[in-house]
Amino acid sequence: MGGISSALVKSLGELGLSTYEASVYAALVMFDNAEAKDLVEYLAISKPSVYEALDRLAERGLAVKRVTKPARYSAISPQMAVDLLMDNHRKSADRARAELEKLEKETARSEKEDALWTIYGEKNIEYKIRDLFGKATKQIRCMIGERYLPVIETIRIDDISLHLMVVSDAPGLEKRLRKQFPGRNAEIYVISPERFAISPKDASPEFEEIHKLMKVENLLELIVDDEELLMVPPFFSGTVSVLNTKNKGAVFHMKTMSRIMWKRLLEGEGEGAFPFPPPPFSHRKDRPKTTKK
Repeated sequence: MGGISSALVKSLGELGLSTYEASVYAALVMFDNAEAKDLVEYLAISKPSVYEALDRLAERGLAVKRVTKPARYSAISPQMAVDLLMDNHRKSADRARAELEKLEKETARSEKEDALWTIYGEKNIEYKIRDLFGKATKQIRCMIGERYLPVIETIRIDDISLHLMVVSDAPGLEKRLRKQFPGRNAEIYVISPERFAISPKDASPEFEEIHKLMKVENLLELIVDDEELLMVPPFFSGTVSVLNTKNKGAVFHMKTMSRIMWKRLLEGEGEGAFPFPPPPFSHRKDRPKTTKK
């Protein structure tokens, strides 16, 4: 394929050209202008394939056919070609997004909503976190470890009910989160990882062994509008996967367990009881170092 690199062909392919179209366009850039037979000889591909690629490039506006005998072709400038391909991509993306959003609104409830899905990969997980925060209309309940803190710190939401607990010792984090989520309905707490090592009253002998296995920085519990759950148990390291479901039983169960966990962490060793979210600790001498917005 002469001096045309496979990386160039691949890049043009990602912009929407077929392998033959990418190769023929690149060759035209090199030749300035050429007959079909020149391209067949240079690229070592069949004449029908070259002619088909030339026709498609002309239709796309990437090549110009000169009315001569035999016909000669020339490429538009690389800058113009890339801009044109990118513009086509943006238009296609906008159309696809609009149509997909219509379908999303028209989706009827089905048994699949009761399924438990697994999402793999950091990028997919980060996207799902942002997606759920963006879709929330009533309430967000979220407990996270430091692994997903960079994602949370890039999110902005409307003034809806937010209950956020972050497990971290990062200095100044409380102030940053209060500034990021200034709404009147925001309840924000920052808990030291060390509190997870404190055994609650009447804990089983296995409690300490369980905590030895914990990777608290990977913890993620996110419930949106009491309808959808995203969860990473704090026992995974390295590449993680998350559980995602709209199963009402699973959402209710996690919400209940989360309340118990919050109460233990904020009260200290399970003493007393109060409804979620917890009240201020102004009346307690031994209150933990947490922040409530």
